This record gives sequence, structure tokens and C-alpha cells, in this order.
Amino acid sequence: MAEVHQIRDQLIERSAIHQRKIKKAFNRKAKMDNFQVGNWVLKWDALKEKKGNLGKFDALWTGPFVISQVQENNTFMLQILEGEIVFDGLVNGKFLKVYFV
Repeated sequence: MAEVHQIRDQLIERSAIHQRKIKKAFNRKAKMDNFQVGNWVLKWDALKEKKGNLGKFDALWTGPFVISQVQENNTFMLQILEGEIVFDGLVNGKFLKVYFV
């Protein structure tokens, strides 16, 4: 019976070590973009993401846009380069990426 508890404790420790390794690998790849007012960004085009709405060479990113307002919880208001507000609502930061000129 003692062997079963010892094996179980070893497996729990191995599992914890594996979880730490996976977390470390994920955190290395994860990035936090700190968008600010005036940054140029591209917006993910979710409508084209659905199967059948996309051609082989169609772009999945639209823009560039300029961030006009920064809200809390990683949400942003976008405008086109001429200054018009583009979307009625706010855009989540996970659908944006930095646009390099």
C-alpha cells in the first residue's frame, strides 16, 4: 500500500513539473501589445474567416486604421487615416496587430 502512495506522489510531482514547462513555453510565445492612441493597426476580418467566404489569396486583415481612443479591458476605438470613426463599437485588442509602414 505504501508503494501505491509513493508512486502516486511521484506522478503528481511529474505532472506539476510538466505543467510548469508547458506554462513557461506558452508564456515565452505570448505577447502583450500595448497599443496607444495614434498607433497604426490592422484589424482581423472575422467575416472572411468563415469557410467559403475566403479565396486562396484574400487578405484576412483590413486596414490600416489609427487608434483614436483607448478604453479599459483591452478595447479600442478605431478610425481611418482621414479621421472618420470606422466602427460603431469598440474593438477588442486580440483582433488587432501593429501595422508597420
